[in-house]
Amino acid sequence: MKKVILSIIFAILLATNFQPSVYAEPSSEQEIVNKQLSIVKKRKIPGYKFYQAYPIKFTGKKVPEIVVSSYGFETGTDFINKTLLEVFQYDSSEKKWRIVNKFTDSGKIYTYRALTYITKGKLLDDKKEQLVVGYIWGSDFSLTPIVYGSTDGKKIKPLIPDKELFLVHGLSHVDHRYVYKKGKFNRFKGNGADDRKVAGGAKHVLMLERKNGKSYISGNKNITMELGEKFSIVRKSKTDSTDYRMRFYIVPSVLPGKGGPLLNIGGSLKAVKPGKVEMGILTGDAYETVEVNFRIVK
Repeated sequence: MKKVILSIIFAILLATNFQPSVYAEPSSEQEIVNKQLSIVKKRKIPGYKFYQAYPIKFTGKKVPEIVVSSYGFETGTDFINKTLLEVFQYDSSEKKWRIVNKFTDSGKIYTYRALTYITKGKLLDDKKEQLVVGYIWGSDFSLTPIVYGSTDGKKIKPLIPDKELFLVHGLSHVDHRYVYKKGKFNRFKGNGADDRKVAGGAKHVLMLERKNGKSYISGNKNITMELGEKFSIVRKSKTDSTDYRMRFYIVPSVLPGKGGPLLNIGGSLKAVKPGKVEMGILTGDAYETVEVNFRIVK
């Protein structure tokens, strides 16, 4: 299996051909979706725990498909060792929802994390949407992305089969940017401009740069955040394509399912509940850890 090294977020596709989706559906169609979302969130799956549910227009139909992400634990532990992604599709003639796809994963190091929604958008045309999900793991906030979509408006599948994708480097550090063109993905080296797009308008930002052959992190390192605000780290220069090998040490954990005040949502950390968080950042060529303290308030 060929390994392709990326940086955090395959969702950088949003920055080029990958355009955000906006629904403008009749209320009746929205009611159909909302009702099913309510049902799947309460649904019990033996061996799995519900995690997330979201509508995606995989096939371009008026009523979007609904994707449900769940995970299961290793017996006798609180370690996640399997994930399940189900795709529900609405049959307008029978007025029923059916499961049309199931994608499972287990036994890999990164599956000790919940499979998290990253982004969605229209990459192939102006009707069908594609979904990016991923496993956030490791001290460098690696994100292993999986892209699902439909090229023919019928079959839903991973768009890049037989490849294992690793997005490395902290929150929004883009190693490579992929653009879909002429039936294939083309890779480009990421830079500071890409970082900003992936950071998604984070209000609190630290800057990375190199001076005299050494990496530096600048910006306010005692941060007060209100609920809903986001934090990220980007390269200071928009044209900087330097590879900053960062490692993060954070207490309490910011990974999905751990319940900390900050949550890694892919591209940034989001303040989700009041509390305090201590972060240590170490770049590959630095000899000292940069300490950052967060206070999250309502």
